[in-house]
Amino acid sequence: MSVTLWLFLGVVVGIGFFLAATKMKLTWYEWVLAVLGSILILFAIQNYAASQAEVEARAAGMLLLIFGLPGVILAALGFVLPWMRAKKAV
Repeated sequence: MSVTLWLFLGVVVGIGFFLAATKMKLTWYEWVLAVLGSILILFAIQNYAASQAEVEARAAGMLLLIFGLPGVILAALGFVLPWMRAKKAV
C-alpha cells in the first residue's frame, strides 16, 4: 500500500481519538474497546492490501472478514457506549 494511504489513515484515526478524548467522557474499558477495535481494523486493511497484492483474492476477503468485522464491532462498542450513557443522563 502506498505511504499516502497510511498517512491518511493515521490522520483520520488521530482526529477520531482526539475528538473522542475532548468531546466524550470515556471510561477505561471504552478506551480499551476503541483502541483494540482500531488496531484490528488497521490490521485487516493491511492484510487485505497485502493479499490483494499477492493476487490472493479469497484470502484477502477472509482476512478482511476475520479481522475487520470484530474490529468494527469493538470500535463501535467503544464509541456507542458513552453516547448511550450520555443520552441516558439527559
